[in-house]
Amino acid sequence: MAVAAGAGAGAAEPVAPGASTFSRVDVVLAGSISARCNVSGGGDIDFGELVGNQTARARVALDCNVPFDLSFQSARGGLAHAALPAGEGPYAGTLDYTLDVSVPVVGPRRSTLHGRYESRSLMSRKTLGSGDAIAAGHAQIEIRTGTPLGAGLLAGRYSETLTITVASRL
Repeated sequence: MAVAAGAGAGAAEPVAPGASTFSRVDVVLAGSISARCNVSGGGDIDFGELVGNQTARARVALDCNVPFDLSFQSARGGLAHAALPAGEGPYAGTLDYTLDVSVPVVGPRRSTLHGRYESRSLMSRKTLGSGDAIAAGHAQIEIRTGTPLGAGLLAGRYSETLTITVASRL
């Protein structure tokens, strides 16, 4: 049996044979990842001669590590004539289109978000939400022009700006 000699402050306590002594230190580990949500790509789509019922496809890169909202807004409500978007006489000045969107996402499992919007409705921003999922690659967009109304389209240049915005929801 081991017995400590002496008494008073700093004296050691007796230790029983076979008893272990130990001390413990906890080390807390921490870190963080900043929320990130970006969209890139875009560019120009030229339909050439507007005859209607034409289709163009594009990919838009999404980089979101948090749930997100993907919004779409049309500046003119369709491909609009540069000077006479209301048309003139029997000729139309705007060509409607349909926007189809597919976005791969991952949550508990992989899935794809889908949205379909008419160009005139896009004058008010439309939003496709990811729920609790995050982006898992490029969004695919498809723009399909409608059929020209009346006597057809007025001669000239037509344009539209489709704005795509992504916002994190955290």
